[in-house]
Amino acid sequence: MPVTVVSSLETYYIYSYMVKFNRTAISLRPPVYFVSDAHLGAGDIDDPDLQLQRLLVLMDTVDRENGSLVLAGDIFDFWFEWNSVVPKKHFILLHHLRTLADHGIPVHLLAGNHDFRIHGFLESEVGIMTHQDGAVLQIADSLVFAFHGDGILADDHGYRLLKKVLRNKVCQFLFSWIHPDVGMLLARGTSKTSRNSTKGNPEQDREYIAFAKSKFAEGFHGVVMGHAHRPMQINDGENTYVNLGDWIIHFTYAMHD
Repeated sequence: MPVTVVSSLETYYIYSYMVKFNRTAISLRPPVYFVSDAHLGAGDIDDPDLQLQRLLVLMDTVDRENGSLVLAGDIFDFWFEWNSVVPKKHFILLHHLRTLADHGIPVHLLAGNHDFRIHGFLESEVGIMTHQDGAVLQIADSLVFAFHGDGILADDHGYRLLKKVLRNKVCQFLFSWIHPDVGMLLARGTSKTSRNSTKGNPEQDREYIAFAKSKFAEGFHGVVMGHAHRPMQINDGENTYVNLGDWIIHFTYAMHD
C-alpha cells in the first residue's frame, strides 16, 4: 500500500467516519502482517499439523522483524469462550500468541463469523487486542480499514440477522450453559456448511470491491478483508484493496511495509 499524505478533504471524511462509529485509529508499527481464515480445528483440513506450523512460521517472522500482526477473523473454525473453559486444541497457537505479546509485538484480532464469543480471555490471558466489527489502523501515513468482510453482500440479509442473534449477550449466556463438549459438537456440525457458503460465486467480488471503494471515498488508503477465501489485490489509483484469501488452500497473507 502506498504512503500518502492525507489531504484536508480526506481528513474530513476520516473524522466523520470515526465520529459516526466512535472509533479512533490504532497506530501500528510496520511491517504489519495480515492473515485470516485459517479455520483451525476444522475437521476437513487435509494436514492440520502442517497448516498450524506454517502459521507459526509466519508469526516467528513477525516477531523477528519486530512488526505487528492483524488476525482478520476466522483464525479458529469455532471460537466460543465459556466463563471457565477454552478449547484445548488451540493451546499451541495461544501460547505463541502470548509469546508475541510478551515480546512487545502488537497483535489484533478482528472477530469473524466463526468467532462467536470473545469474552475477555484473549485480552487478559493471551495479551492480544480484539475488535468485534473491524478496526481503523494507522500505518505510517496510510489509513487502513481492516474488517473480516462478513455481512457485506446484498443478499446477506439472513446472515446479518443471524449475526445479531449470535452476538446477543443473552443468547451467548444461554449457549454458555451448554456443556463445552456438546457445544463444540454442535459447532462442528454447522461450520463446514458456513465455510462452503462463504466461498460463493466469484461474481460476488464486485460487491467487495465496491465496498472497498466506498471506504476510499471516506479517506482510507487501504482496505483489508478476508471471508471470501479468494486472494485478491486491486489497486485504485494510490489506494489498495486486499482480500487475504485463506490459510487452508492458498496460504496467502498481506504485508504492509
